Amino acid sequence: MNIQKYKLPYSEDDIKFINYHISKVLKKGCLTDGGDYVKLVERLWAEFVTSKYSIAVNSCTTALELALKAIDVRNLSVIVPTYTFFATPLSVHNAGGKVVYADIDPNTLSLSLDSIKACITDDVKAIIIVHVGGYVTREIFEIREYCDSNSIVLIEDAACAHGAEINGKQAGSIGHISTFSFHHSKVLTSGEGGFINTDNSTWVKRIQRMRSIGLDRTINNWEVFELGSNYKMSELTAVLAYHHINKARDILTDRRTIAEYYDDNISFNEHFKKLDTGCSSSYYKYVISAPSNCRVELIEYLNSKNIELPPTVYSYLCSNQNINNKIVHSKQVDYPNATIAMNSNICLPMYNGIPIKQLKYITQHINTFLGKFYD
Repeated sequence: MNIQKYKLPYSEDDIKFINYHISKVLKKGCLTDGGDYVKLVERLWAEFVTSKYSIAVNSCTTALELALKAIDVRNLSVIVPTYTFFATPLSVHNAGGKVVYADIDPNTLSLSLDSIKACITDDVKAIIIVHVGGYVTREIFEIREYCDSNSIVLIEDAACAHGAEINGKQAGSIGHISTFSFHHSKVLTSGEGGFINTDNSTWVKRIQRMRSIGLDRTINNWEVFELGSNYKMSELTAVLAYHHINKARDILTDRRTIAEYYDDNISFNEHFKKLDTGCSSSYYKYVISAPSNCRVELIEYLNSKNIELPPTVYSYLCSNQNINNKIVHSKQVDYPNATIAMNSNICLPMYNGIPIKQLKYITQHINTFLGKFYD
């Protein structure tokens, strides 16, 4: 049996749905700049996340940059976890802010309130909390309260957390502003693309202008009101987003069913543990923590059984990146929890449509290995 690390299934019905709506776009002849499908997915995604507004853009990276520019972080500090994809701190640099790296809680892979307080300064304008792998930290509400009390903007980098919930709240509806990725590897996808969600109408107006060179086409087609760029989502991309937003509940149910199978059938122990943050995850990743020697040997063993594992959550720390000495970090310190997470996490195959026989094959081989390793 050969098991892939990733697969994006489109059925014949899916393809017919997409072709039908693309043909509608082509017949109308409006491929960008305010077409029907961009407006439609913005409305649907705002409803899904339970926010007042949603703005469609061409990626989550530009979504983060626009969010940071809307709140104006120029020459101000933004706290970012070192354990994230580099797009998160990159957006701060591109928005003119100063990145302050913080360690994580190893039990949630996310910023903790203690880690935030450890690096807080008077000029912190925003905190970006990353929902790693689609898991939302149980501390998110305390962190929101802390931000409110200190006039700090809480940004949710929910790139991987479509539909994740905690205490009845959707990921992306807890912070002051949030961003989502619709990259082809994500839980919901439009190939490329992203969304910004917020309840703040002032930020929305700025972002809508900045994503389109700075123009406001409700006024005219030539006057620039903000320093922006071309961050727009096209109508064809919006059709793909519409398809997956339409199927979001089914996609999430399937991923949670796969995660439940892993939960129930893997012989976890005090050393070999699943990640549990107290949320209903979107399961962009199914994350396991194991000692580094166990992790290395298990990966080799599963590869020998033709089980291809997806990449670990993050195999580097952003604080170690310097882009050919072009970035000077605000602090040169150790990040022990992030380092442990980087060296201990394993991700199992997690994509829609994995057959039950493959799940059995994966779990049986994991249990065989664990029985020998911990014997």
